[in-house]
Amino acid sequence: MGKLLKTNCFACRSRSDIFNTLNDDQLQRIDCEKVSIYYKPGEVIFKQGTPCHSLVCITSGLVKSYIEHENSNDLIFSLTRPSNYLLMPGAFVDQRHHYSAVAVEETTACLFNIDIIVELMKANVSFASEFLRKASLQTVNLFHKISGLTQKHIYGRMADTILYLASSVYNNKAFELTISRQELADLSGMTKESAIRVLKKFKDEEIISLNGNYLEILNQSMLESINKNG
Repeated sequence: MGKLLKTNCFACRSRSDIFNTLNDDQLQRIDCEKVSIYYKPGEVIFKQGTPCHSLVCITSGLVKSYIEHENSNDLIFSLTRPSNYLLMPGAFVDQRHHYSAVAVEETTACLFNIDIIVELMKANVSFASEFLRKASLQTVNLFHKISGLTQKHIYGRMADTILYLASSVYNNKAFELTISRQELADLSGMTKESAIRVLKKFKDEEIISLNGNYLEILNQSMLESINKNG
């Protein structure tokens, strides 16, 4: 279990913008009720199949969300940075987590009881609208992810993953990978051996450079073409 922290919603620079729709009394309510936790790399935030009672908002670090399979590789479907919350459809269906979430880097998160979130959605239409907009955007991204995994060959899937890391995770064409080769493979829907082979091909063709964990996109137009054509 992570280490408990003392934080303040009013002073937080990493809070999700869904909370900007709350008035001071409503923000004070969630500030008093929330739990803030620090997680070490590799520490479980929640486990697939366990009870789902809280909205988890990431305030620092990086979190991987993945579906566990007994006899095959896990499928990582998203990496979440600060100011975003983790998708939690089970909270409104069967009160169970339908995937697992683990800290990739040192991570802090705030947990809000789902009953309070529902109460605020009923009281504040703007909050409800922004909450649903964010959840819908996450769902759309998940659809695109599934489509890419089922329609593209391994080169297209890896190209898609590298572009995703550059634009949505590290926000730079050159970055230090904080995920392992296995996690890179799980994010791309392939085996570790296939991921390493594709990375080597991209490197040999000077589409990317890769030294240890430092990756740089050298030919973005080619990478985008591979992604588009699958």
